[in-house]
Amino acid sequence: MQLSWIERDGASLLDLSGAGPAAAGLYLAVKPHPEEGYFRPVCLLVPGEEERELGDGVLGMEHARDTIVKYAIQVLAAKHGVPPDLRWADDDAPWTERTVAALWGLLEAAPHTR
Repeated sequence: MQLSWIERDGASLLDLSGAGPAAAGLYLAVKPHPEEGYFRPVCLLVPGEEERELGDGVLGMEHARDTIVKYAIQVLAAKHGVPPDLRWADDDAPWTERTVAALWGLLEAAPHTR
């Protein structure tokens, strides 16, 4: 499974529902903040829960994306008993394993400033 950010109205969206029926409606997003250069990392990782915001005003889109992806890895791994350092999963593995591995792939492929 491969995940990719979708740019929409100044925000970035990572739709997790492609991972299977258990992930329907789940997503990560980085939304614009009223203050220039800052972003709001948010997610929905549990069906039926409210959207969670992870910090109001994270400096830089790249940093906000990394932040919400790392948070999602931790939450999904803890909630579903998956190793948080799972970097590879078979195509027929449970959706959480495939999603955690795909999120690691996204982190590793992301551009990083120095």
